[in-house]
Amino acid sequence: MDNPESKVFTGIVATRKCPGCGHHEVGIITKTGEFLPLRPGTRVEVLEEHAAQPVESEEPKALLEGSHKDDEYTSAFRLWLPDPLRADRSLRLKYAVMVKEDPEIGQMSEEIYRRAYLEKLQELIEREVAIPLPALLDRFFSAPHIASGNPREITNRMWEELEEIRKPVELVKAWLEDPNEERLMNLIQPKSMKDLTTAPAKEADLRKELAALSLEEFLSFL
Repeated sequence: MDNPESKVFTGIVATRKCPGCGHHEVGIITKTGEFLPLRPGTRVEVLEEHAAQPVESEEPKALLEGSHKDDEYTSAFRLWLPDPLRADRSLRLKYAVMVKEDPEIGQMSEEIYRRAYLEKLQELIEREVAIPLPALLDRFFSAPHIASGNPREITNRMWEELEEIRKPVELVKAWLEDPNEERLMNLIQPKSMKDLTTAPAKEADLRKELAALSLEEFLSFL
């Protein structure tokens, strides 16, 4: 029997490149233009067969307004994090974000980083299928009540209610304003400078690490 509280969406099947890692996703584009990825367990109903090739869609509107297109992922986005952190895997995955290449953007700013960080968190929420989200939020924050609504709503609620979620952005903001050793130490706590002595990860390897990152692992770094 259907859950009377479940939401029903109607749209056109399409594909896109994932904004977090570049792999192809299959989903539907709703009448409002929102892309909803199809996940294991999603109930679908085929209303009309269509032989035409699916069109690569634009991704959903990004958090806090704005969006980015995904037709040329590898050239349209760059991976960014404070350079000293590239030498440690957990720090790389905690702070790394994907940022749209735009000549008008210029240097990294707190606003650009915050937006990319929230998009990263939303993508991790959308990809999580192994562990129920309320269970994860209960384990890490004792806040299972936050896990209601769509991924964007959950992301915004986590940002608003959980200091642990906001902390990485606050630390990056301080480091961008003055990248001194004290603020670098704040970024890497509880680690020490000796954890940053190995060779920095290559860009391709870092992208693979980020693509394989799960929400559970990301939350464990906070």
